[in-house]
Amino acid sequence: MLLIRDVYGRLRFAVNIDRDSYPVSARAVLDAAAKELGAFATPGEVLFRDDFTDANALFGHEDWHQTLVPGVEKDDATFTPDIAIQLLDRQIVGQDWLHTDQPLVEGQVPRLVFYGLKGGVGRSTALAMLAYRLARDGKHVLLLDFDLESPGLSGLLLPPERVATYGLVDWFVEDSVGQGDDLLRDMIADSPLADNTTGAIRVAAAMGQGESAYLAKLARVYADVPTPAGSVRFATRMQRVVNLLEKHEKPDVVLVDSRAGLNDLAAISIAGLATVTLLFANDTTQNWQGYQQLFEHWQRRPNVLRHVRQRLAIVQALFPESDQAARAERFLQHSYDLFTNTLYDQIEPGTVTPLDAFTFDLGDQNAPHFPLRIRWSPRLQEFDPLVSVEKGGIGNTDIEAAFGPFFDEVIPLVFGK
Repeated sequence: MLLIRDVYGRLRFAVNIDRDSYPVSARAVLDAAAKELGAFATPGEVLFRDDFTDANALFGHEDWHQTLVPGVEKDDATFTPDIAIQLLDRQIVGQDWLHTDQPLVEGQVPRLVFYGLKGGVGRSTALAMLAYRLARDGKHVLLLDFDLESPGLSGLLLPPERVATYGLVDWFVEDSVGQGDDLLRDMIADSPLADNTTGAIRVAAAMGQGESAYLAKLARVYADVPTPAGSVRFATRMQRVVNLLEKHEKPDVVLVDSRAGLNDLAAISIAGLATVTLLFANDTTQNWQGYQQLFEHWQRRPNVLRHVRQRLAIVQALFPESDQAARAERFLQHSYDLFTNTLYDQIEPGTVTPLDAFTFDLGDQNAPHFPLRIRWSPRLQEFDPLVSVEKGGIGNTDIEAAFGPFFDEVIPLVFGK
């Protein structure tokens, strides 16, 4: 069954054959079903191939996706089963949450996306500290600031004089007129955080040095770019600039600071870029409700769900110093309940669990729901990674105390055990 939903939420059946070839009785059934939609019915008849100028473009559109319509309980206490339909959503934004079936390429540079529903959970600090630890281990680390609407990596990791001439937003603006690649060598800066290590931390910030028109540029970067072969979506361009920077820099690992919240920038980072996505959370109702909305969105789209769930790992950020055992147990239970009810395969009681089932026990430390933990530290409350230990900055002892267990879990997750 094919349904097209417009930007107002109204629905219309679409049939991928010509009108005259479709049985009149079957069309009457669809017309009757459409009327049952009430206010969400679209005026007009069922759509057929010959109603479109370019039917192949519509019926072959990449945004068609399988959606599950939940079954309902009838008056006689029986249930109608879930129904799988093919849906084309004509949304203004939000489609990129559906493009999560980006295949992982063998030999691809590991890409670790740092994501959170809300700010203030230590996401960017954790990214900076992991970059430092990897540089200490001799790794060449490339950091990408894709929190375009709240850029911060340059301020965290680069003194003003080291900020590169151009930022990622400049690349998107210039790429729209065919000259983005000319900026690549002037988009990357060395962070002094790696100056005393055997590795390197290279930063592609959102904005360049001396930027004075950032908001004007930002307002233009998300538009599709017309080409002779058709419009190029922002998601495609975002993947392209990452590939170009990787080719230019040849890093051992890429760390991506994602936009927080349920928005398209985050969707592209998780969907089209990530080898692993770290989901930062603290144990609040708002966090669990937000992640439940996201996970249920994937749950209703099985072809998306199967790809994205294997790349997730939850992080219990700012793990408190007091009452740790009880807090850890509570967070773990909330995380397990969330994943079990949305992302894990449902196994009927009394049945044999298939070997390929994506399901885990509560205490399975290799499961996506089992949290990586970052300890809260008063020494990191006003943390500036660019301040040396001699001037009151944070040393390796403090870093390892707060982040050591996190490092020990996440590094094997990215590079393999």
